[in-house]
Amino acid sequence: MYDQVKYLDNDHFPPSELVMRPSVLPFIADHHLPYLVPAIVFWVISLVFHYIDTHRLLAKYKLHTPAEDLRKNRATRQDVIKFALLQQAAQCALGYWMADDQELHIPDDYMVASWAKRIRFFQSLSYQWLNTVSMQLFSIEIYPKGYDSLTTAAFSPRTFAPPAPNVSHILDTRIGQVSAPLSALEMVTAKTAYWVLVPVLQYIAAMFLADSMQYFTHRAFHVNKWLYKHVHSMHHDIYVPFAYGAFYNHPLETIPIDGILFPLCLTIARLDNRQSAFFGAIWTFKTVVDHCGYDFPYNPCNIVCPNSVLYHDLHHQTWGMKYNFSVYGSVWDWLMGTHWSPRDGKAQEKYNRSKVTAESSVTKKKDEKSFDPTIGDSTAIEL
Repeated sequence: MYDQVKYLDNDHFPPSELVMRPSVLPFIADHHLPYLVPAIVFWVISLVFHYIDTHRLLAKYKLHTPAEDLRKNRATRQDVIKFALLQQAAQCALGYWMADDQELHIPDDYMVASWAKRIRFFQSLSYQWLNTVSMQLFSIEIYPKGYDSLTTAAFSPRTFAPPAPNVSHILDTRIGQVSAPLSALEMVTAKTAYWVLVPVLQYIAAMFLADSMQYFTHRAFHVNKWLYKHVHSMHHDIYVPFAYGAFYNHPLETIPIDGILFPLCLTIARLDNRQSAFFGAIWTFKTVVDHCGYDFPYNPCNIVCPNSVLYHDLHHQTWGMKYNFSVYGSVWDWLMGTHWSPRDGKAQEKYNRSKVTAESSVTKKKDEKSFDPTIGDSTAIEL
């Protein structure tokens, strides 16, 4: 099961020259995906929630009452759609201008082989270190009669190549002079590192960078009075969030944050075009769901941020704007003292009070309208 594979030396090592990567989709180049895929995700998810809103399919999970929507929101849905389209048009134009239309990469075979050599190097180095401190290694022989388990194979003398006798041999291995065949287990480990471990670490780095950027820029827009009054207050015209309200932002906020800083975070994390498109889609999905206004069960966003929808909804309330600035997780809010759990008793009390106040206001307006003496008088209707 763990036979040794082809001898890898400088003569047989896969080529390392940069090559053009073929597009994942035949009808569009990969460098367009980072800005087009998130835009598509935004409208698909937004339209799903719009359908849910108009048909009242999840009414029992809705966070706010219709009275709150009528009383609190200052922006109409038509305004939100218009600015969302303008924002995405600006982002797509900026993304098109910044895109690298010739994405070159080192062949995957070479990278896998490189990881296999790294594994061999550290394996030999660890063996040398253990010998240095006088520790003995024992091997368990694999017998061909049914003992083909991963546990025994991991310690088999057939699994790993013979240890390097000295440090110079290890260094030769490091620079490409592999003196013994690589085992199948080493190659599987190398492929796992390249195709799974490295991308996972890249996504974690991207999430940390993007969430850090989002937290501190978002908080700055609240702390600075001029920025809040003239720029960020536009987003907070929506006190009762709905899905496509996620992109209702001022251009002076959208362009530098979503158009420049967010792509920069992905570049620092070394995400390629395909990875950036996937990460942008996930990020957009969570942003839209956080603004959907429904605290439905089994929300996948709760994996990274408990009570995800409620958490951001609290920030949209007049009494919660100084809390919960994070978008993806809640780590920075915890560290900076701006975390407020939406399940907190005081927060729930304020939510209930807001519902009662909104219902009373709407009822009062209906009563005033029903007793308005000008109703029915055509002279009073002036447009």
